[in-house]
Amino acid sequence: VCEGGNADMDDCGVCFGNNESMDACGDCGGSVTDPLECLVHYDLNINSTGESHLVIFLDSILGLEPDDEIGVFDLNGVIETVDAGEDPQYGEVLVGATIWNAAQVEISAIMSLDLSDFGGPILNGAVDGNEVTIRVYDASEEMEYNTTAVFETGGQFGDLFTVVTTLQFDGVADCSG
Repeated sequence: VCEGGNADMDDCGVCFGNNESMDACGDCGGSVTDPLECLVHYDLNINSTGESHLVIFLDSILGLEPDDEIGVFDLNGVIETVDAGEDPQYGEVLVGATIWNAAQVEISAIMSLDLSDFGGPILNGAVDGNEVTIRVYDASEEMEYNTTAVFETGGQFGDLFTVVTTLQFDGVADCSG
């Protein structure tokens, strides 16, 4: 009954299909399997340290649309990895990101790791005790917004985990540096 593109056809034009030919970015016939490769705005350019902080965004959050991006920041994290004996610089660091899909999503935020007591480096990432900061990139408007998060649990890096129940949009983020 799929003639003429009726409701029995999936988004990729397959009769009685279930979008199996769609990749993680929603492209028909695409080859991307990791949704993080679909991020347009948030470029997570720090390496994993092996330490992370779980941030859970509940599906109760209003104001987000599918394909919006969520970025987790430490405003006083370790900006760049330094070798033993060097002093790290602290400032704003993107430590995790994901794409909202209208269901609960999780981000494993990258934590800084200080190995200087053993003659090793201080790896960049979020610092224990610092506040979790969240920004949202609205894909349809191509705008980034600051938010105030309501936490059910946690709210600081190093807590057991953080659960976000609500995001209040506070205005356009100033990305001028």
